[in-house]
Amino acid sequence: MRLIRAGNCALAAAGVGVGAYMTWVEPVYLRPALAAAATFLMCAAGNAMNDLTDIVGDRINHPERVLVTGALAPEFARRLAIACAAAAAALGALAGLEVAALVLLAAALLAAYNLHLKNLPVAGNLTVGVLGGMTFLAGGAAVDPTLAWILPGPLIPAVFAVLFHFVREILKDARDIAGDRAVGSCSLPLALGIRASLTAALVLFAALVVLTIVPVAAGWFGTLYKVITVYVIDFPVLALLILVWGNPTARMLSIGSTALKAGMALGVVALLVA
Repeated sequence: MRLIRAGNCALAAAGVGVGAYMTWVEPVYLRPALAAAATFLMCAAGNAMNDLTDIVGDRINHPERVLVTGALAPEFARRLAIACAAAAAALGALAGLEVAALVLLAAALLAAYNLHLKNLPVAGNLTVGVLGGMTFLAGGAAVDPTLAWILPGPLIPAVFAVLFHFVREILKDARDIAGDRAVGSCSLPLALGIRASLTAALVLFAALVVLTIVPVAAGWFGTLYKVITVYVIDFPVLALLILVWGNPTARMLSIGSTALKAGMALGVVALLVA
């Protein structure tokens, strides 16, 4: 469970459920459930692969991880990643052609990220963001591939997720700068410096705050969504990010990253009551 980061996988699967819910004309369960399971497994494969390719850097940044401590063998992680990816592809095919295409695209993006893109500034962060947004679209595609692209629908949280993940990845890169420097990675904080990269993160999150208000202004979402999104997520997280910008210690960066992850989970709730 620690290797695949089961909590992250569950959050990705929940995104599929939200995407399906936002596309329903009438309740549909089987195909979205298959898509959610496929997403969980593909996320698990990606996380296991990530730990495999990050062992050297993780000895500095995350010495508690199971491949670094030797609690699990690299060969086990490799086999688990392959098995999870294969099972995800099979379940995606059962969920429909469109979902299968998204699952295969996710597999390609995860492979590209872990083998190359994560060592590049912006490209790796954006890839993670796109993968996060795809979960909502997979849920919509499992219900109706046409309605999935019509507003208001899963396209809204998909855009939110891209920005949310992008911001969080910048904070994580800033926190992990020592290990990234040791392995020759070129993350955004290494390319621009921590303060400049955190400024970019603040600007992106401010843009996200504006975008989260658009569905309310358009009359698509109601009061509960507004209360949770604006007053429970947007303003508190924005205030915290300003504090992180002013004091970018490893502890503050970890707190900011955790707050963003909690904000994602609360965002799922906000969309369910929207």
